[in-house]
Amino acid sequence: MKPHHCSICGGGVTLETIPHQQPWGKELFEFEDVPAWVCTQCGEAFFEAHVAEAIDRIIQDQPQPVKYRQIPVFSLPTITGR
Repeated sequence: MKPHHCSICGGGVTLETIPHQQPWGKELFEFEDVPAWVCTQCGEAFFEAHVAEAIDRIIQDQPQPVKYRQIPVFSLPTITGR
């Protein structure tokens, strides 16, 4: 169901296909091609219930992902000395 407006800023929303990262405990899951209603003013994304449920189900069932990404992790205090 289309939201009438952004619940954060009140802006309009459009249906887009976006990438989405979902933290889950100490893990991070990345999804591609996710349908979402995106605010044209602030960029906040909203998912319809069936999309959010599909994301939760994938995280819980953990099927074989289409690919893996390796990302660098930095410790700001270690690098800056602060």
